[in-house]
Amino acid sequence: MENDELDLGPRKKIAEALARNLLQDVGLSKAPVSLSRVISHVQTVRSLTVLKTVLTENLSGLLVIEDEHATIGFNENNPWCRQRFTIAHEIGHLFLGHTCNNDVDGAHNEKEAHLFAAELLIPTSFLKKDFKKMRSIPDLARLYRVSEQAMSIKLMTAKLLMK
Repeated sequence: MENDELDLGPRKKIAEALARNLLQDVGLSKAPVSLSRVISHVQTVRSLTVLKTVLTENLSGLLVIEDEHATIGFNENNPWCRQRFTIAHEIGHLFLGHTCNNDVDGAHNEKEAHLFAAELLIPTSFLKKDFKKMRSIPDLARLYRVSEQAMSIKLMTAKLLMK
């Protein structure tokens, strides 16, 4: 997630709100977020398949939509926490209605999907409570099942940790 994400304006709020609504619909209220429960719920409202696959080194995942069916592929060679973030990111593309990455919208779409994934896996409301009890980035990353880098960025964007 890049630090210039704030240039999304209202799109940032929409991405994060969609992630919060999904968590509420699934009935999750504390860390760690069960990605399998999220996927199962999405499969009740959309035709979705999630597949482990071998992708090129610089490709973490992809979303393919054919007719009404969506398929998420994630790189099985990536670390487990990266796989979780990739799946959440691709679910973000699905919920945000991103259908292609052309030059004009591609960068914004990627930032939106990153914001969605970060809010889905590290909900700000959960993090604020947990950060009061636990200040260690490695411990928080383990609790939320994300990388230390993702946790650090989320703590900064949530203004819980200053640069």
